[in-house]
Amino acid sequence: MIKLENIKKVFSTEEVETWALREVNLEVQEGEFVAIMGPSGCGKSTLLNILGLLDNPTEGVYTLNGKDVSTLMENERTEIRKGVIGFVFQSFNLIDELNVYENIELPLLYMETPVKERKERVEAVMDRMAISHRRNHFPSQLSGGQQQRVAIARAVLPNPKIILADEPTGNLDSKNGKEVMNLLSELHKDGATIIMVTHSQHDANYAERIINLYDGQVVEKTEL
Repeated sequence: MIKLENIKKVFSTEEVETWALREVNLEVQEGEFVAIMGPSGCGKSTLLNILGLLDNPTEGVYTLNGKDVSTLMENERTEIRKGVIGFVFQSFNLIDELNVYENIELPLLYMETPVKERKERVEAVMDRMAISHRRNHFPSQLSGGQQQRVAIARAVLPNPKIILADEPTGNLDSKNGKEVMNLLSELHKDGATIIMVTHSQHDANYAERIINLYDGQVVEKTEL
């Protein structure tokens, strides 16, 4: 499903070159749950951005579902992401001016899904995430755990094959963090491929495999 070959990422200014990734090689099979771990600044978020087609590598080949996506233009990457990749962020990335229902609905608006189908799917995912009772509330009126539930609901609404989670419990207390990890585990059991960046060994233990990064390189792969 996902294959990275000799992926490098360099951020350059007039004065300095910063190597974020150095010859990263890895594969993720359909239906896997993989955790990426490493110290701050080791390249985890850069790697996730490349996997999520938010950025291109400087060098190397990224193959997604049999297609080389290493050098696509931004509009091409956007088209491939639709309905294929869902994102869950540490900071939730909800829109303050939209209520719960409207935040969740956004991906289907971009995909121009018919109104009736849109309503049915939003209602179903709110029920699944146990947030239907908050449908008319705004993000500022929700707890951190509730905001992350909304963010996960929005990510899974288009039925993506891949869910990328960047420190999904980083802003949550242990109780809400456990609930979020249980939700991700349920999505994995239902067939989703999940790639999660985390500092937490506890969260990483939910995965089937841990990939350790250090100074932009894969230094260890651990099967759980």
